Amino acid sequence: MKITQNRALLSMLFLTPIAYPGLQAQESTEAEELPELEMFIAEESAAALNDSVLPTDRAISGLFNDATSVLEVPRSVTLISPELMEQFSIDDLDDLEKIGAGTQTVNYYGLAGAPTIRGVKGGTFINGMLRAYNRNEMPLSFGSLEAIEVVKGPAPADFSATKVGGFVNLIPKSPFFDEEKGSIKLELDNWGRKTLSADFGAPFLLPGDTPAAYRVSITTQDGESYYDDIYNDYTSVYGAIKFRPKDGVSVFLGGEYFDYKSNENVGWNRPTQELIDDGEYVIGEPLNATSSDWYGTVDRGQIGSTTALALTAEVAEARIDPALIGFMTYDAGEDKYVYTQAYFDNGGEVLTEKIDGNEVLSDPGDYANSNDLILFGDIVFDSDPDRTITVKGLFEHMETEKNSSYGYAFESEQDVIELKTTVTDRTLIPYTTLTYGASIRYSEALQLTDFWDEPFSRRDITQDTISSNTIVLAGDDSPIGGVNQWGRFGIGSNGESEMTQLAAFLSGQTKLFEDRLILLGSTRYEYADYDVGVPSVVDFTKWPWNDEAGWDADLAEHEANSGDTDFLNWSIGLNFELIDNVFLYGNYQEGTSVNASQAGVISGAGNFAENNLWEVGIKANFFEGSLFTSLAYYEWEQSSFDSREQKSNEIEGEGIEAEITWLVTDHLTLIGSYTWQEVRRVSGLDYRSQPHSEEDWALLGGALDANTGNSIPAANTDLVYPGSPQQVIKLFGIYDFHNGFQVNGGVTWQEEFYSSFDHNIELPAALISSLGAKYTTEKWEVAFNIDNLTNEDYFYGSDPTFAANTLVTKAPERTYTVSFKYMF
Repeated sequence: MKITQNRALLSMLFLTPIAYPGLQAQESTEAEELPELEMFIAEESAAALNDSVLPTDRAISGLFNDATSVLEVPRSVTLISPELMEQFSIDDLDDLEKIGAGTQTVNYYGLAGAPTIRGVKGGTFINGMLRAYNRNEMPLSFGSLEAIEVVKGPAPADFSATKVGGFVNLIPKSPFFDEEKGSIKLELDNWGRKTLSADFGAPFLLPGDTPAAYRVSITTQDGESYYDDIYNDYTSVYGAIKFRPKDGVSVFLGGEYFDYKSNENVGWNRPTQELIDDGEYVIGEPLNATSSDWYGTVDRGQIGSTTALALTAEVAEARIDPALIGFMTYDAGEDKYVYTQAYFDNGGEVLTEKIDGNEVLSDPGDYANSNDLILFGDIVFDSDPDRTITVKGLFEHMETEKNSSYGYAFESEQDVIELKTTVTDRTLIPYTTLTYGASIRYSEALQLTDFWDEPFSRRDITQDTISSNTIVLAGDDSPIGGVNQWGRFGIGSNGESEMTQLAAFLSGQTKLFEDRLILLGSTRYEYADYDVGVPSVVDFTKWPWNDEAGWDADLAEHEANSGDTDFLNWSIGLNFELIDNVFLYGNYQEGTSVNASQAGVISGAGNFAENNLWEVGIKANFFEGSLFTSLAYYEWEQSSFDSREQKSNEIEGEGIEAEITWLVTDHLTLIGSYTWQEVRRVSGLDYRSQPHSEEDWALLGGALDANTGNSIPAANTDLVYPGSPQQVIKLFGIYDFHNGFQVNGGVTWQEEFYSSFDHNIELPAALISSLGAKYTTEKWEVAFNIDNLTNEDYFYGSDPTFAANTLVTKAPERTYTVSFKYMF
């Protein structure tokens, strides 16, 4: 049911003396005011307890000027309340695909650090401040989150510039203002994941009778998963405090430390249509390329000369016709037969074996460890009802260290400090709210990457053990250290940068014709100064094919990328109430996205990408507010920065999005959405166009590093992005018996889609279902959920800009989750 602020205020005023008899005022005259803490509790609880599933019941947290309702915003926005996060079991960014339009899951090595919105990467904000860029350094911690605002399209003017697809604004957990309370929760699933969390807080008085409230949340997980040898262990510690030092001044401070221990999940290597359709995996490994110089593992310099897959004599002679086996090359030293073109020309076939979705390219010794410290704060001055001044601050420090035995190592470190002041004035211009302010942001980033073409395909993942002939040392384990093939010392792969951004912004919201017409405009001027360098830890002398002149030339080019730039972001929008509670809107925005590379490193001017968006739509609220629906059409263009090519590539997209939330009865709620989207690359594909059949993997499996130039595949001349279904329908229902028992469930239908630009592999359409139940008493809550109820075979595409033609991931089978929660 909808909770109005007035009702919450009255309820808290009545209940607080009962819950806190020690705080009750002494008997007094009628003129005596309520105690400061009691008033603080009542006012703060009015907003904090608003946990309706209806988006119109929750205020938008300052995303678009002074707008407080999703109906007033001329953009497609999905609001995910704490109740919806629980109903949909949203625990990480991959789970965002469960709710709302325009949200997808794309497997980027199993670590979802950034959201995928409208087919491309998005940005991440917390409390209205842009976080350090995290492509896949670690999964985004939800230990500090209470709610999420998913905004489609570039960020508004008073937000830092980020990706064009959209962004998530994470609403941090608010202190408990109403009473002292807490909970302990244990969650288990059938794959061995165990998550334990504790959450507690209370209102209290600081010295000087300053009213305050705090909250602490601690979460720890021992996370085995559906995938073999893939784990997800972490600890999150979050704390927040809010207090009012004087009338008209409110302070909110919070922070989280997140320690993550895991390894990357790249999924299946050697993808083919036969693998998708029937689970038939191409077996075999290249001939031996190990060397004592590489501690008995693969000599990276020999990878290119041992490409074709080989079969043991035992397997080959048992399964291949003797008339055909003579066309293969026999290696007596290893007693193996090697695939040849002559073998296939004479009718030979590739040998395959059945494989399950949980058998992925993983090694128990691999790791992807990270830690993140984030601190944020607000000071709000609102004693004058006509003017509000807000000062926001953010500090974040992130470190990552990864190593995978197939030949990949990565280290990174980031620091971000930002301070922003915003003034909202409601009287300077009649009928208009102006928001203006300035921000300063400093960031520094270090990134070390070491790999040699990341030879995913060298290893046969059907084998029980990992042979030395498929282990490619990288990073600290490598004799030559952190240098990769893409640039001698890794322009864009091994790099460091510092950047200072200064910005001033202004936005306005004008309401006319008895508030039926709302005009919005915004502009942001930003100046960025960046220094680009080469990490001092990179030792060029370890590179065995060192060309001193080449090193010097590359180094000079790298350091010459330092510089400065400035840009203007602006937008204009309108929202017109056609009839009561039916709003037509339109929005146009132009500007620049700051597209950092993987660990937030700036490599040059190419990281600043121009973009534009236009969007039109309709939003409506019917049946006395019990039904919310929206429909949007959009088009956008941007130049997307590519960390491998070190340049911006032009891409464009368009789509249709529809959402509905309907409180059908006091018991039944329905939530649904529809997405159609298409993202297209304007320029050719360079290294991405490499279609691989079973025969291709057999002949070229050991090294797939061909560069096809500026190619356009014949099967995809429009260069439509792969990796995500273009059309998705979601429907979810909640039934509350109002006796403590509640059930929920839903289905998601997604159409078939291609896994790579070449359209050589099509991933099947899928109907994915879920079912859950929950029983709640005053002190206990027990919940049970089943994801992928019907055990549907469906797949996650890989990121289309890098590994889509070499990797694919099968989604988990039926997953059971049970949780027990004690409340005190």
